[in-house]
Amino acid sequence: MRKIRNGSFQGDKILRLIVLLFIIVEPILSLAKPDEVEEQAVQHCQYLRNVEGSSGYGKNFNWMPLAKHSALTKAEKIGASHVVWEKFSPIGAFNGIAEAKVYNCSS
Repeated sequence: MRKIRNGSFQGDKILRLIVLLFIIVEPILSLAKPDEVEEQAVQHCQYLRNVEGSSGYGKNFNWMPLAKHSALTKAEKIGASHVVWEKFSPIGAFNGIAEAKVYNCSS
């Protein structure tokens, strides 16, 4: 049986929790954010597909960064190294969509 002395058992629980969080979060943090470039920068790259990101719904006066983040997250998940923004479309006054072509230029 393990003795609990000066909170060492509690410290072990905290350490295990930190290790568990690192195991879960590290793969998410290791995703490389694609570079945002112009069309001429990806001439010799592999086109992957188009992605679309939404700002979501709500009253977001600054909707464009939210829509871009959503699209970049999708690009990261499919292994894109570069993003070329196609268009930004407002939906009403507070929301919108960002559309981009995504490429892999690491080959």
